[in-house]
Amino acid sequence: MVADPGLSARPWAVAVFAHNEGPRIAAALQSIVDAANGHPLQITVLANGCRDDTAAVAQAFAAHRPAGEVQVLQIALGDKANAWNAFVHDVAAKRPPDAVAMHVFVDGDVRVEPGALPALAAALAQQPEAHAVGALPTTGRDREAWRERMLRSATLAGGLYALRDSFVQRLVQRDIRVPVGLIGEDWFVSVLARFDLQPVNPIAGMVPRVVFAPDAGFAFRSLSPWRWGDHRVHWRRLWRYALRGVQFEIVLGLLLHQHPDHLPRDVSGLYRDGPMPSRLKWVGRTSVLRSLAVARVRQLRSRAG
Repeated sequence: MVADPGLSARPWAVAVFAHNEGPRIAAALQSIVDAANGHPLQITVLANGCRDDTAAVAQAFAAHRPAGEVQVLQIALGDKANAWNAFVHDVAAKRPPDAVAMHVFVDGDVRVEPGALPALAAALAQQPEAHAVGALPTTGRDREAWRERMLRSATLAGGLYALRDSFVQRLVQRDIRVPVGLIGEDWFVSVLARFDLQPVNPIAGMVPRVVFAPDAGFAFRSLSPWRWGDHRVHWRRLWRYALRGVQFEIVLGLLLHQHPDHLPRDVSGLYRDGPMPSRLKWVGRTSVLRSLAVARVRQLRSRAG
């Protein structure tokens, strides 16, 4: 039960990130509606860089819902960080103060488990110092290890998490944005919340500002060795994970000494201004990919001058 009257009485805003999710977006939207248990929603589908019928399918879904419940925002650039910025600074920023209680962020290829949204709201209500609350994965071969890593490191999963409205308003007021091109906005948002929009330091990180709702879950289709197309997806994902890790090292190096509103606005600026990680760092079986990612970043930095 949600103890905070504000969280239970006001609508919940939902951002749905969709890049070529035509076959999956309707099911994702229906799962969000079902997971709200009847609570009023304001859903924005961020169809970014789509070359398929994602926007059309989402608009057809919206036509069968109450007026104003679902809107579709088409964005030319296919980049989740840019879409996140568009939602926070173009959509959320235009709402009157206290118009919504929390902002929920969902990937367009997941299924939100029943009751997940009230569980997220309840967790925020029970932790008044928390800025962010995360859901936990219910599928995936390594989901237990993934869940443990999330809880240990206070890191959100991009599949499903929520931010308190007051925190989003602070992001808007300080014009804090995710650098465009950054892979994995969930880690970046976790750092923003955990350190209260301050430079990274152990004392600021001691307050539990990122919490988790054990009863809030999200599911997704796992990759299969029997699907040929999944092998390509798997290797592309490994490369993105390696590049993401290098990007995060650069961002963390900058945030040790400066506030997040002073960060470059895109990854080319990060590569130009941030500390360059070593290619020789050992990270286990993905060390070779990481070394290649560092080489790629150094190449891009050199081109940028």
